[in-house]
Amino acid sequence: MKDSRINYVVVGSFVLAMLVALVVVVALLTGRGGATDSYFTRMDNVAGIKYGTKVSYEGFDIGQVEAIEPLRRDGKTVFRLELSVQRGWQIPKDSIAYVAASGILAAVAVEIKGGSNADMLKPGTDITAGPAANIFAVMNDVAGQVSDLNQNALKPLLSSLTQQVGSLGAILEKHAPEMVSNMVAVTADLAAKTPRITADVERMTGTLSSKVVTEANAEQIRLSIANVAQLSAGLQDSRRKIDSMLASLDSTVTGNKDNIDQSLKDLRHTLQAVSRNIDSVTYNLDGTTRNLHEFSRQIRDNPGVLIGGTKGGEDRPARK
Repeated sequence: MKDSRINYVVVGSFVLAMLVALVVVVALLTGRGGATDSYFTRMDNVAGIKYGTKVSYEGFDIGQVEAIEPLRRDGKTVFRLELSVQRGWQIPKDSIAYVAASGILAAVAVEIKGGSNADMLKPGTDITAGPAANIFAVMNDVAGQVSDLNQNALKPLLSSLTQQVGSLGAILEKHAPEMVSNMVAVTADLAAKTPRITADVERMTGTLSSKVVTEANAEQIRLSIANVAQLSAGLQDSRRKIDSMLASLDSTVTGNKDNIDQSLKDLRHTLQAVSRNIDSVTYNLDGTTRNLHEFSRQIRDNPGVLIGGTKGGEDRPARK
């Protein structure tokens, strides 16, 4: 009886030890080997992510996903993930969290790509989310784009082509006999007129060869070209002379710049003196004009004034 109790105690102890070992192994596999810090991230798609999904930092397991909460933001649904990470683990502020898979058949995990910022995130803050980096997510995205292309581009294009082909077929079915008969008529008419057209072209070519493209005309054309070339050479020579004259004039002006400046200063001084005395000159000219007018009036009344006489009055005799 005593031996059976010992056996029960041994078996029970072994089972209890195995249970403890199992709990420890599961905790180690899930990254929950001790105290943790919580971080958050927001993702548009959490396919394959659930409670207990592994969280790794540059491939090293540091925790797991604790909770997933759907949120509405800007008219669309996003998912807020709570990540439990080993306490004291340093995560730079510019780190990025994304969904990744180590292999084609491997389970997806939340991978944190470490940044280079010297400042570290505090527990309870958000980690910036990036696009998924596993082949299935990429294939799903490509499939969505292909489906959108099929619905919004290919189907309307095929429908439009079908309508256009149907319309063209109806037009051809209606007008094809008339078009074929017109083509036959045009072909027959062209075949009938081709010999005459060929003869006219040959006759025109002969006329040009015999009357237009002659030796005399060719000589005249050659002389005209030579004259044009000579005229062009003369114009170029004249241009060179003009450029030389302009350069000489420029050098002359540059060499006499001081004299020209002095002449301009003297002219400015003279004009200023004239402007100061113009009022008196104008006054004297006005007086002189009045005197000349009076003198001319007296001469018209009595030309003898030029000799020294005066106009005789009724009360005294004229001066002799």
